[in-house]
Amino acid sequence: MGIDIKGLDKEQLEMLAGAVFKQQHKAKRKERDRRLRNTKMLLQNYRRLKTHIEIEPGNEELTMNYETESGEIIRFDELNKYHAKSRALIKYLDNILAAYKIECKQGDDSDWRRYNVIDKLYLSTSKMSLSEIATIYDKDRSTIDRDKRRGINDISVMLYGMDALNDVLEKL
Repeated sequence: MGIDIKGLDKEQLEMLAGAVFKQQHKAKRKERDRRLRNTKMLLQNYRRLKTHIEIEPGNEELTMNYETESGEIIRFDELNKYHAKSRALIKYLDNILAAYKIECKQGDDSDWRRYNVIDKLYLSTSKMSLSEIATIYDKDRSTIDRDKRRGINDISVMLYGMDALNDVLEKL
């Protein structure tokens, strides 16, 4: 099943080409947004993921009670798979964040502030808001928000490599 373009005039072909280009552009933008959202989502859930890997699955008493009450059998091999994936992801993310911290320390004051914004928003034990961070640095909230977005872009490049860099370049 295809489209017969032989009978189309120049205007119709241009319209068709424009529609195809628009669809391709939309699909590329969606893929780019997905990767950036994944970085943001990873950072937003960093504390939860750390907690997740610290708690070992498999309390026998709770398991037996649950299985008795629900009639469902819990498969610990599945839970252990989730833990292993989470541990590997957090280890990789921690390595990326350590490298990002070093990079920002070696930069100027705004680079170091950008790292600290990411740290205070997503990584440290006490979570802070953009407004609170803006007060600490005596900056406008929009500056801190821009630091957050740039930090997420930087970390995306470090996480996803060339694909993320292409996404950033396409935005310019």
